[in-house]
Amino acid sequence: MTRAARHTTVHLLLLLLACLAGCDRGPTTEKLERHLQERLDSHFQQDLFSVEKFRRTGSAPFRDLEKKTSGVYVYYDAELELLKDYSLAEWRGLNLGTLAYAIGATESGVDGFHAQGNTRGDVLKVHGRFAYMENDKGEWTSLDKQSAPPPRQPEPVADSHGPSPESILRDARALLANARDYKQDSTAAVIAEELGVAIDRIDLRAARLRGETTLGSGPVTGTYFSFGEALSLYAKQRGTGVFSATSEGSVANASRLQAGLLDFGLVQSDVATLLHRGLMSAGFYPYRELRAVASLWPEAVQLLTLEASGIGSLEDLRGRRVAVGQRGSGSRVNALLIGMVAELDNDQLPDIREISLARGIAQLERGEVDALFLTEAVPARSIQALASRREDVRYVSMPPRLLGKLADRHFAYYPLTVPAKTYPGQTEPFSTIGLTAALMTHSNVADERVEQMLELLVSGGDELARRYYRAAFISRETMQLGLAVPLHPAAQRFYDRFDQQKAHERDAANSAVD
Repeated sequence: MTRAARHTTVHLLLLLLACLAGCDRGPTTEKLERHLQERLDSHFQQDLFSVEKFRRTGSAPFRDLEKKTSGVYVYYDAELELLKDYSLAEWRGLNLGTLAYAIGATESGVDGFHAQGNTRGDVLKVHGRFAYMENDKGEWTSLDKQSAPPPRQPEPVADSHGPSPESILRDARALLANARDYKQDSTAAVIAEELGVAIDRIDLRAARLRGETTLGSGPVTGTYFSFGEALSLYAKQRGTGVFSATSEGSVANASRLQAGLLDFGLVQSDVATLLHRGLMSAGFYPYRELRAVASLWPEAVQLLTLEASGIGSLEDLRGRRVAVGQRGSGSRVNALLIGMVAELDNDQLPDIREISLARGIAQLERGEVDALFLTEAVPARSIQALASRREDVRYVSMPPRLLGKLADRHFAYYPLTVPAKTYPGQTEPFSTIGLTAALMTHSNVADERVEQMLELLVSGGDELARRYYRAAFISRETMQLGLAVPLHPAAQRFYDRFDQQKAHERDAANSAVD
């Protein structure tokens, strides 16, 4: 063995010994198990789960350079028994997203979740982690704010092998992975923005060349993107090609549908209504060929601020800097409509910032904006991440009269209360307006594609929900809720046929009993 080889071997052995030594760092297994039970009771719901089995699986050191703290992540496997019936896909209650975040897991790290609800005695198998710091006395204290799983990192980009079109595209994607770090209105930000638009069009055209069904989802940090990815994987498993395309959100998806660039798009139900009939005073022309396919899950308008801003109501937004989302987002449309009916333009207009969610959150933390509008399913991962690192996040309730004023404009919203504990550190519920995420299409899309898409949705069940838990909210009973846009004829026929089949099955079951 050469000297260099011996040196490398010794170095690797030292690393291995250090790793093995670190695996035992942190609290005892008994304390970890108690901590898990305490978080289930305090961060989710008292006396709902009992920790039946618990196993420590390892640990790893971490250091937060920004906060100048260090500690250890402790990983665990556990079995949680339900002490009563509970649905983790409730439209108005705490769901799987809040549970997973509370116990330091991801939604995919919770096994045993059923789309139709769980019953008493069911067991959930979870894989999670907690964060701890050792004090001067050698005691391990919990860092609850550090326990959430890290954000998903972009996949590493392969090395370029020359100026081929494919290698250029790979390099462009690598540049976009760092786009959120570029200063707004800088040359780099402009380049990244234009590259993103070009890459989206390339991806869509390539998918059409492959004969795939195209679906417009949303920004990579949002729920629409997560659902699009899950549906695409599920469809592939069933032998169907579905390409999920990123976008700015609801308005962008509807525009692409109208232009014939997409087969389907995820669009907020209220945005779909607005775009179908048009609102000329706000610059929205009627999209008469827009057609509805299905309602998917509930969403909420969420208005965030930080405690130091002093903002406690909609009226307090006058003259303040407010991030409302990009021009193609549904969040921007909601902010526009709320501003119209709340008559915020009578005195001093808010300083509106049309920027992405990622930039909006960054600017909120830096004090460059005072408040942020976000329309997304609850809980929104971006808000979970923000609230997990800050204790001064505040949620502004919408006044009850707002619903009546929106109803006068023929928009179908419903009152929604976001329960306490939905987000880290949220001790009080807040009231807002609810809507639904809807799957839309164009009148010219072939009947076969519409029926194929609906078949994927109704057949997904637990399998699709395991890939993206909000798919568990999709059911025949709710698939036409809040749809003011006309159904695609193939969707109407699918629902009629589905209902008739279920009625025949019930009749046959009743006859067998008699």
